[in-house]
Amino acid sequence: MRENITVAICDDEKTILPYLARRIYEVFQKYHVCVAAEEYDSPIQMWRKLQTGKEYEIYFLDIDMPRINGLEFAKLILQHQPKAVLVFVSGKEEYVFQSFQVHPFSFIRKNKFDEDLEWTIRSLSSQYQNTEKKMCKIFDELGHSFEISIEDTLYLEAKDKYVNIVTKNGGFFIRNTLSEMEKMLEKYHFIRIHKSFLVNLCMIYAIKYNKVILDGGQELPLSRNKVTEVKRKFCQES
Repeated sequence: MRENITVAICDDEKTILPYLARRIYEVFQKYHVCVAAEEYDSPIQMWRKLQTGKEYEIYFLDIDMPRINGLEFAKLILQHQPKAVLVFVSGKEEYVFQSFQVHPFSFIRKNKFDEDLEWTIRSLSSQYQNTEKKMCKIFDELGHSFEISIEDTLYLEAKDKYVNIVTKNGGFFIRNTLSEMEKMLEKYHFIRIHKSFLVNLCMIYAIKYNKVILDGGQELPLSRNKVTEVKRKFCQES
């Protein structure tokens, strides 16, 4: 997961600002991108901050704001920071075509907020995710080494005297115990959820009662005595 992407959110409706910030953060997290967001309830307030040298990578701007509208403010931002990524959030769809003059990344309609936000952040996230895969070595009980991609490994399952390494592209068996694999992979955020399963924490989508649901929809058993620890670590990672 890349270090924090800096995001600025500007909307003169103070009551919805916290909601916008929370949803933006949540959807970026879904795509494994961390963000640090700052909220502004007026373009003037944000402009004062920018004049101190502050810059953000992505700007979420309302268009219909008093004193200076979002389109004019976007032009000021681009003069100050030509490579800034602009996203407009507006309840007035008639501004869509006007917004083209500043080449925004996208236009989020407030009456279709969740749908448009999902598409926008999914598209943005692909630009910020680290393309270099993080690899690690694991060993069987005879000391033979195997290299696996951390981001492609979903979980490990104990099968008799073997461990099945399950990845996005399939799986393979090595002879070892799950406890030994746990020691090797703990620093890479793999967590034991059951006597037979060790899971990549980054691949967990949700935890429900006695099971863990992965991003791809796979469901794995969750031991009762592991629930508290797994939920705690999942919240920390999220």
